[in-house]
Amino acid sequence: MRFLPAALLALSLAPALPARAAGSQACPPAVLAVLGHALGVAHFVPDDSGRNPAGVVLATSCKPMPDEPRLMLAAAAWDAREPDAKSLVVAIVDAAAGRVDALLRDRIDEDAATRVHNGSLRLDTAPYLLAPGVRAFGLDIFSDDASCGDGGLGPRRTLYVREGRSLRPVLEGLYIGQYAWLQGNQPRCMLPDDRTPAISESYDVTLGLGAPGRDGWRDLALTVTPHRDDHRPSRLKPLHVRVPYDGRRYPLDAFDKAQATWRK
Repeated sequence: MRFLPAALLALSLAPALPARAAGSQACPPAVLAVLGHALGVAHFVPDDSGRNPAGVVLATSCKPMPDEPRLMLAAAAWDAREPDAKSLVVAIVDAAAGRVDALLRDRIDEDAATRVHNGSLRLDTAPYLLAPGVRAFGLDIFSDDASCGDGGLGPRRTLYVREGRSLRPVLEGLYIGQYAWLQGNQPRCMLPDDRTPAISESYDVTLGLGAPGRDGWRDLALTVTPHRDDHRPSRLKPLHVRVPYDGRRYPLDAFDKAQATWRK
């Protein structure tokens, strides 16, 4: 299977242990004020342990739009008092004009492995030129893994495209990394007298662009590369999977099945 290279899209973001977003992408107060007004949500400021005790915002990420730097890509998660979930907004904001140009309201379901906190969100503005005149951007949601299982998941990526005043997800639920314990586990998960060396292997996903397919939309070229943290060679070779656009989205069923088979 042949893929066109896309070096600028090659992102390896999933280490062998649970990850948090690196570096600050915190949204400025002016952007949050515009978002809070558009959403009709009071106290749309960060809940940062005392300075804004009434704040409802738990995580933010903002980056200038690459093609229109006067506009800001923004993502924010806040506590709307929903059981087992936090509310999420992804938007394009013109802070100077005090308006939201495009917006999608969503939610983040929480469980034992996913808790929203400062650092849970990170925008990705790599050049996802999916079709003529269509450039997507990504949002990664980082997870906390408090379990002592055989492995875990890295950040989960969604790609969005703008359609007028709305944003549409075209790729959802892509874990851009997973990891497995080949031997041992996290120190807190092992007995005090267990001296078994811990060895983990990560499975890092990179995104590239393939040839144009349906309606001129390029295929996604997903590559999974294994890395052992003891630097020994993996028994697995890199996995390459082509994911075509189906007219509405990039379905991941075939990729997930191929990856599960590959890791057996």
